[in-house]
Amino acid sequence: MRATNPFVKFPGIGLAIALGLLGATNEVFAQRPTAPRLFADNTLAYVRIDDTRDMKAKMADSSMGRLGNDPQLKPMLGEIYNSLITNLDGMQERLGVNFEELLSIPNGEMAIAVSPTETFPAVSVLLEAGDELPAVEILLERLEERLENAGAEKRTKEVGELTLIGWRDANRNERQMGYFINQGCLVISSQVDEAEKLAQRWTGNGIDFKPLSDNRRFTTIMSRCVGVEGERPQASFFVDPIAIFKEVIKGNPNGTMALTFLPVLGLDGVQGVGGSLILQTKEFDSVTHLHLLLASPRKNLLDVIRPKSGPTDPEDWVAEDAGSYFTVNWDVKKTLSAVAKIFDNFRGEGAFQDEALNRVSEFLGIDFQKEFLDQLGDRFSLAQFFIRPAKLNSGSNVYCIHLKDGSAFRTDTMPKIFEKLKQMDDRWTTTVVAGETTYAFAVPTGEAEAIRRPEVCMTVAGNMILVADSRAMLERALATREGQNEILADSVEYKLVRDRIKAQLRDQESSIVSYTRPEESLRLFYDLAADPENKARLKELSENNPIFAALSNGLEKYKLPPFEVIAKYLAPAGSFIVEDETGIHQTAFSMRRE
Repeated sequence: MRATNPFVKFPGIGLAIALGLLGATNEVFAQRPTAPRLFADNTLAYVRIDDTRDMKAKMADSSMGRLGNDPQLKPMLGEIYNSLITNLDGMQERLGVNFEELLSIPNGEMAIAVSPTETFPAVSVLLEAGDELPAVEILLERLEERLENAGAEKRTKEVGELTLIGWRDANRNERQMGYFINQGCLVISSQVDEAEKLAQRWTGNGIDFKPLSDNRRFTTIMSRCVGVEGERPQASFFVDPIAIFKEVIKGNPNGTMALTFLPVLGLDGVQGVGGSLILQTKEFDSVTHLHLLLASPRKNLLDVIRPKSGPTDPEDWVAEDAGSYFTVNWDVKKTLSAVAKIFDNFRGEGAFQDEALNRVSEFLGIDFQKEFLDQLGDRFSLAQFFIRPAKLNSGSNVYCIHLKDGSAFRTDTMPKIFEKLKQMDDRWTTTVVAGETTYAFAVPTGEAEAIRRPEVCMTVAGNMILVADSRAMLERALATREGQNEILADSVEYKLVRDRIKAQLRDQESSIVSYTRPEESLRLFYDLAADPENKARLKELSENNPIFAALSNGLEKYKLPPFEVIAKYLAPAGSFIVEDETGIHQTAFSMRRE
């Protein structure tokens, strides 16, 4: 559930739908159905904003909304916005409305759904616009002019109290689009027949159908995607991936064969994916939910997904200034067993050992099963740091693979792997850092000054393999482990996020946890924007790009305020993943900065 800018370009019929989407009227009849009651239970994909007015208000009160209204930033952001609008001045000529008028049209519920038909899926839209009817009428007029010029014919049909307007391609005898307006809402579909079904459901006149709100998969997912205190989401979505796959292959001679592989692979157990966005709760700036609904028991490919409960606090090599941290506990043995079973089912008994493991063993010069896979400790972590001075790839990742016994791996396995790597490329080197042998390989990058030269480095520290793309970051990780830097696990901000995760988990256990400090990544962009050389590059790129042009104009006219002005609005964020009887669920949140 992350707010995004409504800035999308649709070609062809997609443009027609997008234009028609922005319409409404003020006629009042019986209470209209909401999107979950309007669209059918066999809907393939669905996205809904509960109330655009409420969402706009909550976004304005969010950290980023308040950041945009800061007195020291508002003039610059206003200049960027005005420059962008100026560069989009052709919009009014094409559509009949300007950008601001277009954004002001949604005034209530808005939803888009993809539904199966006898031919190809139909895209349908419900949009509540209220008093913005004049702008909607202009958009519809422009749309209908284009359809008429393309040779389409307009037809009208009465459906109960509604007037359904449809357009048909006379040359190909195809019914292209249909829509109706009622109770301040526009309902439009890419197929006239689907628009007529929607009109019948809207009026409740003699049509028997099962709504999406009665789809058990949909309701199960949505019930898992509400706030911890029952807060209603501002936005939600639902996708039925297997139904979409069946629609895609419909009419394809090989489609039946493809369908037979779904149960063989176990993918028929993926029953749906959905999520929600909740803004401005008591403690959080935003909360997002993502739920993967899985059948039980899981088979084949789904049996590969094996998260397990375990420790999630950052290890002692993770310094306090990490921009982000991610850790996962995973049952490696069960995952490998499931992978081997699937591989052998297709290639024959023992194929996984012969064609996969043995080949990797030959490549690395070790017994890959015994010396590596059997030594894995079921936990993997990743931390990101930022290297100064700022460059486009300043973000540096340090990966951690936990082992059951690091001493044997350090003295026996790792040297054999290194010798094999060195035989393939003599640029591999060794050095000793903090008492640990470190293996490194410099990646060629050319002479670009804006690009940091990565250097793949690895070492064994205790019962962990540490791998980084920067020698400096690997050295820093080892120094942190030696007590030379403050660790993330002791930081106040991390503990704040950790405690919120525990409060939301209640009695559940988590297998995967992440922590993010957005100010670190934003500081990188700030430093890049303040660099005179980067400003010059941006100006060069802005010649044929309206977005770059707007950014360049704003940065040229106004000076960036101190970074502290921006940082005070940014709060840490976290996420966690749990497994239950219905599937796998992720909750992500950003803290609210007062």
